[in-house]
Amino acid sequence: MREGRKPAGTLERIVVTVPDPQETAAFFADGLDLEIIEVDDRLMAVCEGEYHAGRGQGAIELVSGVELSVRDLVFALPADAELGELSRLLGATRSSDTSVSVVDPTTEIRMSFELESNLHVDLPPKSVLRPRRMGHVNLKSPSPTRTANFLEETLGLRLSEYIGEDLYWLRTGSEHHNVALRPGGIRAVHHLGLEVGGWHAYQPVLDHLDNAGFKIEYGPGRHRPGRSLFVYVCDPSSGLRIELFSDMVHILDDESEAIGWQPGDRMTKTLNTWGPLPPPSFME
Repeated sequence: MREGRKPAGTLERIVVTVPDPQETAAFFADGLDLEIIEVDDRLMAVCEGEYHAGRGQGAIELVSGVELSVRDLVFALPADAELGELSRLLGATRSSDTSVSVVDPTTEIRMSFELESNLHVDLPPKSVLRPRRMGHVNLKSPSPTRTANFLEETLGLRLSEYIGEDLYWLRTGSEHHNVALRPGGIRAVHHLGLEVGGWHAYQPVLDHLDNAGFKIEYGPGRHRPGRSLFVYVCDPSSGLRIELFSDMVHILDDESEAIGWQPGDRMTKTLNTWGPLPPPSFME
């Protein structure tokens, strides 16, 4: 793959369709203490907030749909970004005075770029249970290689790591990944990654999930790509899988080569350095 151009934005919001937005919102509120708000008739699950430039604010927009799917990824642009020039570079559609969008032809997911000023939501107070932010999304694609090329060459993300031609991790800034890819259908998602505050943050969160009647699917463990700690839990209503991650590495050298693994390394060397393998449900 060619080296992508400078990233045009930072991952800020994801729009997902679920069969019952209110039920999924209840899972976020009761299980993870996310703040549920309505913005212009949109139902939003908001993380702790504490906005950091280049790291994302962390809102998940829930829309009613027949099944779980991804409709949009939204990337934030600096307030002074020139949308006309970006539209020309991307071959994108100028959606409004504050937004530009382009559709990945392989996954059929719309990638939107909006000015930061258009993405503001009131942030909730701090909580020992609430994740800090949405850090990444792990998408499925009929051809992960084609989608990875699109993200690199059209949108300017950088490739951090890959396994064969099936699994890719790409970043918008220095954090190891903000978008990851694996084989699957169109507009499909494997999980959303929400950041928690480190190893000691897991105990109160997992105890709270248990008390609320939600059981973890997989973890705790440590991935080798990104070196992040992980725990996975699923929304019973929609099947939306949430990864509670922490301690992900940053890649400070933009010229560094992507790390490559062989397909057979996935289960033996990369998925969980601590050893235990996932249940069959996780591999779907």
